[in-house]
Amino acid sequence: MQNDNQSTQQNYEHAVSSPLRTQRILEHLEQQLKRSHEPSHEDFKRIIEAVLSVPEAYRTVGLTTIAEHFVNGIELHLLALVAIFQEKAEREGISLKERQTTLNDVLPEAFQTLAALSKQVSVKSLDELAALNNVTLRLYTLSSVETAEDARRWLYELPATYSRRLRQAGLLVDEQHGDKENEDQTGTPTSRFVNWQTSYMFGKNQIIQEMGNTGFIVSTSVAPFPGPISVPIETSDKNLVSAA
Repeated sequence: MQNDNQSTQQNYEHAVSSPLRTQRILEHLEQQLKRSHEPSHEDFKRIIEAVLSVPEAYRTVGLTTIAEHFVNGIELHLLALVAIFQEKAEREGISLKERQTTLNDVLPEAFQTLAALSKQVSVKSLDELAALNNVTLRLYTLSSVETAEDARRWLYELPATYSRRLRQAGLLVDEQHGDKENEDQTGTPTSRFVNWQTSYMFGKNQIIQEMGNTGFIVSTSVAPFPGPISVPIETSDKNLVSAA
């Protein structure tokens, strides 16, 4: 009799573990996620200031932890691209088979690359943290998409592009030797991030923006300013009218 009750309970749990149980869990998560657990801008400022005030050994750990948070954010962004691709693919004529082929093709290498970056990223100064933020934020901006086709393109390009930019900025360590990849043979770090702040140059009908010295240069078109418009002036002073 006891075995029968256990079997019935297991069957019930199995039935509830179907879409209904999944839906219940999603609803629970939705309610919990409304309570923001992500650090705010002010929280990040306080965290970074605190990290900079601790002894150097712990400072490196703290800065690297923040750096890994940025890299993990890119992994979540990749999943957001997957969601956009799946949601809009059918509407754009991409078949289910093609969708599955794309995801099977891109995701294993993409997650492998980003997981490796999380272990390789190394930030030891505020300048390097600012440079990492610039690289990461720029890729977020560039890969903001609205169509399945654009999302698919970035699924292929995002991990490799992020890896390449971090390597160019000297923010990755060699997994075998444990030192920065762009250090010279004497082990002395090369000079980096003289100016990591965003700079702007204004041209005709466009703004050219460079994210510090990270190599990101973006040209943004802007509407031209309207020329002066002649406006007739009404006045009772005849001298002013003749002077005009």
